[in-house]
Amino acid sequence: MDYAGVTGQWAVTVARRLHCRGIETPPPSIDETWVGTDLALYLRYRVGAHKLAARFRLDVDPSSGAWPTDADQFATAVFHALPAEPEPDPFVDERGYRWWSAAVPHIGLAAAVQSRRIVTIS
Repeated sequence: MDYAGVTGQWAVTVARRLHCRGIETPPPSIDETWVGTDLALYLRYRVGAHKLAARFRLDVDPSSGAWPTDADQFATAVFHALPAEPEPDPFVDERGYRWWSAAVPHIGLAAAVQSRRIVTIS
């Protein structure tokens, strides 16, 4: 997958800032964040008793739909875009997290979640 302009270094910076934000100002409480080799952002998080997970493309700011230019602002936008309730009929992974994505990859969420990672933060 090619997201024009997204680099691995920028993606890792966003993941680290998002993970820190989830630790410092929950809810939601972020359990794990990673960047896949598809340069998408993945995270497992909790809101109350709900075990949720999400995948975000890194080339579209979820708050504006524009091209993101600031990693900290993008991490904040992703944090605020996290659903607090499970989506209907989600993919549920082996750890019981219910997945959501605005842009499901062509290989499907199950395969994307299991694919290789550039960095994992937990």
